[in-house]
Amino acid sequence: MGIDQVRWGVVATGNISTSFTKDLALLDDAVVTAVASRSQDSANAFAETFGIEHRFDDYRRLIDSGTVDALYIGTPHPQHYAIARAALQAGIAVLCEKPVTLTARQAEDLVAVARETNTLFAEAMWMRTNPVVQAMFADLEKGVIGEPMEALADFGFHKPVLPARLLDPALGGGSLMDGGIYPMTFVQMALGRPDEVKAVGSLNADGIDLNVAMAWRYDSGAVAALTCGLRSQNPWTASVSGPDGSLLLPHRFHHPPYYVRSTAAGEERIDVETHGLGYHYEAAEVMRALRAGLVECPVLPHAATIEILELLDETRRQIGVRYPGDDEYLGG
Repeated sequence: MGIDQVRWGVVATGNISTSFTKDLALLDDAVVTAVASRSQDSANAFAETFGIEHRFDDYRRLIDSGTVDALYIGTPHPQHYAIARAALQAGIAVLCEKPVTLTARQAEDLVAVARETNTLFAEAMWMRTNPVVQAMFADLEKGVIGEPMEALADFGFHKPVLPARLLDPALGGGSLMDGGIYPMTFVQMALGRPDEVKAVGSLNADGIDLNVAMAWRYDSGAVAALTCGLRSQNPWTASVSGPDGSLLLPHRFHHPPYYVRSTAAGEERIDVETHGLGYHYEAAEVMRALRAGLVECPVLPHAATIEILELLDETRRQIGVRYPGDDEYLGG
């Protein structure tokens, strides 16, 4: 597809959309041409901040406007499904924040629509496109630690006043969907899909998970321990180990400044050059795939998106977390 400069639309004007739009300015072949919010005032303010020409108070109007080639969706989780589906049906490429939907069934429907319309669809799991993370996994692929047999990953934080959406079932709140998806993605990248999943969680009176611990077992003999939570300031690290050593991503492992390789030769800090906040890497991958006429990004594969959501579905089943939007289904 011969697109010199990809025209992006942004749906939602919160923190994540702000960060994404700031980073998009680092790409010469990208421009944000439209923004949509539930409030026209919010859309106008966002547009003024970033110099965006078209502003809408409804995502449907943006989709119908003919002003974008690709759409970034930064709304709360339960709103992703309908917005992404509408954009794909209109032939607009979609980069949707993680998790792309509340359930694996909904994500499977989006993938089906993407394939039916021959339209690019990707989950914005920016960790997969981070240069440091990619370099660490390249080391793993080279076999520097031998066969990986254990993975540890933790994503726990605490704030005196949590954002309201994290405590609202109607908005897909809780630690698992917002933060737990990162440890799950890391371990899935390191060890693959587990053969057995065990999970326990601490829920509040509204059924929101405040802390979750997971154990994954593999028929190969590998094991993993994963945690996420909203009640404590955790190390926020991830590591994978084998008979010949270990690889560690430090604090804020989903967008780390370096990684640590520990082998018989000693411990070595590996610095990898990065710039910006880290969101432009996923945007660049989407634009590369869009120009190649693909329906999925090689580094953001549909199969991985669905697999993680299946694991989220099972974990939520075990700890007893349900959302009002779980039963929404727009497919045939």
